[in-house]
Amino acid sequence: MTTVLAQSLIFAGGILLLIGGAWSLIGGGSRMAAVLRVPAVIVGLTVVAFGTSAPELFVSIVGAAKGNTGLVLGNVIGSNVANLGLILALAAMLRPVIVEKGLARKEVPFMLGATLIFVFLAWDGRLSHLDAGILVAGFIGFMVWTLSSTDRGATVIPGAELPVIDPGHKVREMLKGGAMTLLGIAGLAVGGHFIVSAALVLAQNLGVSETLIGLTLVAVGTSLPELATTVMAAMRNEDDLALGNIVGSNIFNILAVAGPVGLIRTLDAESAETTPVFAGVTGSPLQIQMICMILLTAMVFTMIIKGKGRIGRKRGLALGLTYLLIMSLWSALK
Repeated sequence: MTTVLAQSLIFAGGILLLIGGAWSLIGGGSRMAAVLRVPAVIVGLTVVAFGTSAPELFVSIVGAAKGNTGLVLGNVIGSNVANLGLILALAAMLRPVIVEKGLARKEVPFMLGATLIFVFLAWDGRLSHLDAGILVAGFIGFMVWTLSSTDRGATVIPGAELPVIDPGHKVREMLKGGAMTLLGIAGLAVGGHFIVSAALVLAQNLGVSETLIGLTLVAVGTSLPELATTVMAAMRNEDDLALGNIVGSNIFNILAVAGPVGLIRTLDAESAETTPVFAGVTGSPLQIQMICMILLTAMVFTMIIKGKGRIGRKRGLALGLTYLLIMSLWSALK
């Protein structure tokens, strides 16, 4: 019990370092962009988008470096499910989310498509270097496609607003921005190390798989920047931004986290053995987890289409209940 408590505190400390590192990275990048006069939309699509997904990336890199690839796959899948079933649900229950038409027509279908491609590539329980290369190519294509339509206001997400820089202090502000960026990266790296190390010890002591820890504790922990950003957007009545942050994060997790990490090390699931689900249906734990991710993503897509771009409180509640059901199912998997 003492070990579990100690590792839980280390895990919590790692989460705090991740959150602080992400926001320091965002602040530093935005400050340098202001000095260089980079458009705010570019900052939103790069620095802020990367900043909110950086926790997943750094935790995955550390996990892959230690050979714990099951935790990496669990983190990607679990973070995407948490973004839709927990964070979007909370945002919709706070205030109905109205989806911008361009987002509904372009990025949301792209998110569903990226999810399907990821599941197709990883269905055999393995994400090879070739598979990872396909995801990275998809990310490059997504960035080129998105940056070519920077006139859309919905592409700017909370945190992308550039600070006002005194022209006489450009060098000082550039140095300050660079220091904040480096500090943020350091916080992410150290926090990622703490989280992975503590998560593995917790998995051993609690008798559960590292993948399940990745799907739950690690996934929710690394999704906290998205939670803060999305709730802030909802409270500021920036509906399309609330969903835009979540959609962008899910796309980043699949293409810019699983892809690059998979290039570093082939990602393998912990177990390929099938397990009963219901009504005689069986599948490996990873396959069941990915099916849940597809169903929840398709559920959000359908809600947007049926609701004509509106996700109200009832739909938010439905997403939240679905998330709880998925967590119950995952906790039963070996």
